[in-house]
Amino acid sequence: MPEFLCKLVTEDGNVIETTIIADSKFEVYEITEKRNELLLSVEEHKESFNFNGFMNRFRKVKAQELENFTAQLAIMLKAGIPLLGSLESLVDQAETDYMKEVTEGVIEKVNSGMALSEALGSYPNVFGTLYVNMIAAGETAGVLDSILDRLTGFIRHDLEVSKNIKAAMRYPMIVFTALFLAFTGAVIFIIPKFATMFIAQGIELPLPTKVMMGVSDLVINYWWMAILGIVVLISSLIHYIRTPKGAYMFDLFKLKVPIFKDIILKSTVARFAHMLETLSKGGIQIIKALETTELTVGNLVIAKVIREARERVSEGISLGDALSKSKYFPKMTVKMISVGEQSGALDEMLANVALQYDNAVDEKIKALSASIEPIMTVMMGVMLLFIALGIFMPMWNMYAAF
Repeated sequence: MPEFLCKLVTEDGNVIETTIIADSKFEVYEITEKRNELLLSVEEHKESFNFNGFMNRFRKVKAQELENFTAQLAIMLKAGIPLLGSLESLVDQAETDYMKEVTEGVIEKVNSGMALSEALGSYPNVFGTLYVNMIAAGETAGVLDSILDRLTGFIRHDLEVSKNIKAAMRYPMIVFTALFLAFTGAVIFIIPKFATMFIAQGIELPLPTKVMMGVSDLVINYWWMAILGIVVLISSLIHYIRTPKGAYMFDLFKLKVPIFKDIILKSTVARFAHMLETLSKGGIQIIKALETTELTVGNLVIAKVIREARERVSEGISLGDALSKSKYFPKMTVKMISVGEQSGALDEMLANVALQYDNAVDEKIKALSASIEPIMTVMMGVMLLFIALGIFMPMWNMYAAF
C-alpha cells in the first residue's frame, strides 16, 4: 500500500508531520477524521529503489520464532495490555534483527491507523495468508487473543508434524540419494565404456541397455538442456500453482497423494473444527463463522466444501446435513457435528473432533516411516535390477554368440 507524507494538527493541538499508509488520499482524510485530527497537507511518498527492502522480501523467519511472537502477543493481550504496547514489548524480545525490523514496521503501520491483519499482511514472507486471515477473523469477531492462542497451537503442531515427517523421511531420502548416485555413476562412467564394446561386436542391445545408453548420451552431451528443461518445468509449475485454478488443483492433488493424503485431510478437518469452535465460542453467528473458517482452513478444496455447506445452512439446512454431501468429511465427524447441533453442545463436539483428528495425525506420522520403507525397498530393488540388466544382458548375449 502507498505511504502518504502528512502535516496535521493532532487532537491535542500540536502540529506534526507523519506518515500514513492508505489506499488513497481520500482514505487518509477518513483516517485523520476518525482520530479527530486536522489534515493540513498530504503528499504521496515515493521511495527510490531500496536494495535492503528488496532483499527483505526473500528473508524468512523461523517457525519457532513466529510461534514465540504469537504466543507472547496472546499472553500480553490477555493480560489487558493494549495492542500497541504489546507489540512494542515484543520488539525487545525479538530473537533476530529481521524479526525486530518486522515488528517495528508493524507497529508503525498500526500506529498510522491500519488494522493489525493488514499490517501483518505487508510482510507475506513472514506472516502467511492463513496467519493473516486468522488474525482478521479474530479482529472481526473480537476474539483476537483466542485466535492468537489457536495460531500458537497450529504453529506448534505444524512444527511437531514437520519434525516427525523429516525424521520419517530421513531413511527414504538416504536410499533415494544412494540410488540416484548409483544410476548417475552407471550412465556416466560404466555404460559409455560398455556401449563401445557392444556396438563394435554388432550385438542386438536389449531395451534396458538402450534406455541407459540414451540417458547416458543425454547426461554427457546435453546436460545443459536437461538442466534447462528441469528449471523451465519447475518454474512453469510454480507459476501455475500461483494461479487460482492451479492453487485449487494443487490442493486437490495433495488430497490424493498416497500415504500423505490422510495426514493432509485430517490436519485440515482438525483446523476446521478448531476455528469453528473458537468463533462459535466467541458468539459469532454460524453463517459468518463458516465464512471466516472457509478463509482460514488452508486448503481450497475443503474451503469450497465449506462454502457450499454455508450456502445450504443459509437455506435452513443443518450444518451436519450440509457437510454430509461432501466426500471429504468422514461420516463419523458429520454425525458428531449433527449430535452437537441437536443437543446444543456444538462447541464441545467440535473440540472433540479437533482433538480426535490431531491425535489421528500424530499416529499417522508415527506410522509414516513404516509405510514408506517397503516402498523404498521395492524401488531400490527395481532400480538395481534395471541397472544390472542394462549392463549384463548384452554381455550374456555376447558370450552366447561365441
